[in-house]
Amino acid sequence: MDYDDLLELLELESVGDLAYFEQYAELVESEEDISQDAFLQFFEEVEQDTLQELTDGYFEELLRVAPDTQHELYSLLDTIGRTLSGLAATLDAEGNRQVYGEEFVRFRNWYLFDSEVTAHPVGAEDSAPLVVPVCEAISLARSENLTDNEYRFDFSDALSYTIDEYIMPLSALESAYDDEEDDEDYRDPYEDD
Repeated sequence: MDYDDLLELLELESVGDLAYFEQYAELVESEEDISQDAFLQFFEEVEQDTLQELTDGYFEELLRVAPDTQHELYSLLDTIGRTLSGLAATLDAEGNRQVYGEEFVRFRNWYLFDSEVTAHPVGAEDSAPLVVPVCEAISLARSENLTDNEYRFDFSDALSYTIDEYIMPLSALESAYDDEEDDEDYRDPYEDD
């Protein structure tokens, strides 16, 4: 899928029309074969404030629905989200649009395709476990409340995601922490209930 096909997928006439959480979620979660060049061109044209807001919103929602018992997964997703948010906050710095695009593609590939989570059906021990990517495992965990299906998840094979280090101004990180503290719905995953 090339750049024009990507805009069509998102129902955008131009990147400047990007404004909604659902559009960013589609960027991440679409299983279409989207070229890295299409993503890089897309992120070259997006507004810095819009991208930071959508990145923050997506990862806040992702952390909200991630299984509560999976602390290492939560921590990894939080770190990835903070990395992308920090890059989005400094998007207009030289080279950061390219770096954001590369990190976004790396996260998307891991989240949708490359990671392996084992989901063991509870109460059906004779059934073979499912091996699914992180995205699908989180969907299965969310669906447990809506269906009779229950799973025991093993995320250990999916946690081998290497976080690259980037130099960012402290102000980019400070604003992310300030926003968390101001959010009434924020919950610290490590705080005892």
